[in-house]
Order: sequence, then C-alpha cells, then structure tokens
Amino acid sequence: MQTLATQQRLDEVRALRAKTNPLLAHGYKVFSQNDEDGIIHEICRRLNIGEAGAFLEIGVGDGSENNTLNLLVKGWKGIWLGGEPLAYANLMDRLAFEQRWITRDNVAGIMHNALPRLDIRSLDLMSIDIDGNDWHIAQSVLENGIRPSVMVVEYNGTFDPHTEWVMPYDDDHRWDKSAYFGASLASFHRLLKTYGYFLAACNSTGVNAFFVKEEFRALFPELPDDWHSIFMPANYHPYPYLGHPVTQRLIGALIGK
Repeated sequence: MQTLATQQRLDEVRALRAKTNPLLAHGYKVFSQNDEDGIIHEICRRLNIGEAGAFLEIGVGDGSENNTLNLLVKGWKGIWLGGEPLAYANLMDRLAFEQRWITRDNVAGIMHNALPRLDIRSLDLMSIDIDGNDWHIAQSVLENGIRPSVMVVEYNGTFDPHTEWVMPYDDDHRWDKSAYFGASLASFHRLLKTYGYFLAACNSTGVNAFFVKEEFRALFPELPDDWHSIFMPANYHPYPYLGHPVTQRLIGALIGK
C-alpha cells in the first residue's frame, strides 16, 4: 500500500507540474534511482541519438543503479568512473570502467585518456553524481573543452531556484548524508548557461537536473520561458518500483557478451 500511495503522490506531482516542468511526464525508472531513465530517453529521442550514442558517467555506484545503465542496455557505449568496485564483472566491449577517486584536477585527463579506448570522439550524454564536488567537476570538464549534448547533474534541492550556493571544494570530501553537498540549481544554471546549455527538466525527487545544448532548444517548445519554474525541491522519498527486484544475474545477462 505504501508503494501505491507513493506512486499516486508522484502522479499528482506530475499533474501539478505539467506546464512548468513538462518533461516530468516522461519520467520512469528502469535502472536509475528515480525517474531519470524516462526523462533521459525522451531528451535523447528528441535529439535523434538512437542506439549509437556515447555516454560518460561519473559516480556510478556499484553499477546496478545509475543514469546510464539503461543506455548501455539499449546499445550505447561509454565510460564509467567511480570510487567503488562494480558488483559484477564488466563483460562488455562497449563499456570501459575505471575505479578512481575523481577530483577537479584529474577528471579531464582521465576522460581524455579513457574516451579513445572506445573510439568515442564526442559525447552525447554525461552524468555527474558524486555527492559533493559535483559543481567543481562539471566546471573542470567544461573548461577542458568536453561538451556533451546533454548534461545530467545532481543538484542540492535544499535551496530555492533563486539562491546560488556551491560547496567549497574538498579533495577528500565524504558525504555525511546531510544537506552539505553539491551546489544549488541556480549555481549549476549559471555555470552551464555560460557554456551554452539550457535547463530542460528536473526530476520528480529534486535530485537531478537535465541540461541540453542551446542548439537543440527548438526541440523543446513546451518549456516555460522562466527556467526557475522547472525547479523541483528536495523530495527524497523512495521512488516506487512495482516490478520484481533487479538482480546482478539480470544485469549480467543484459550486458554480457
């Protein structure tokens, strides 16, 4: 009953935000933490990326729940960077994984070295979720000329969309489960707008923001003129999953050679 009640609550949120955050209606979960998989699918559909896309995700957990596993299953290729080992063996030619502690000083070099391994010359999508230095990592990536078509970033939904705040950089930051992490949506917006991106969506739990290159703006005619209205506040309830549990056996079968 709790899961059904949560689903009803999400449906109500989508209905209320249909005009201010319209891409929310496309959200669903496959392997993402919340509804990110569906929003990513809709954005990529509009960009006509298809099944030959390339991704890079920073902060992938153990590989069983993140923003790009569903893309990998669909046929994309890409790079995973993270600080913990995967929960299963990487059996794919289309996936390169590096277990590294990511900093603003090493991220660009790691990426430039990793992308040629899969013959990736440009990125269609990048996702950053490391519970701390996310803004600084995004800044370093952009400053070093890496410009994916879509940027998915974890923002700190504690702050309203008019407040700018960035966690001071800390090489050794470990998230303590508090609101001391990352950066506000306004700070991410200022950074990404500088590099030619617009805000396309925020997910239902107020965790991830989706930015797209300005050249694709015409593909999203229903977006409001004021980006502030797309903002979703922190709403960290468990996202309902009504199917059977996803197991490592299933993931292994999906991504195995």
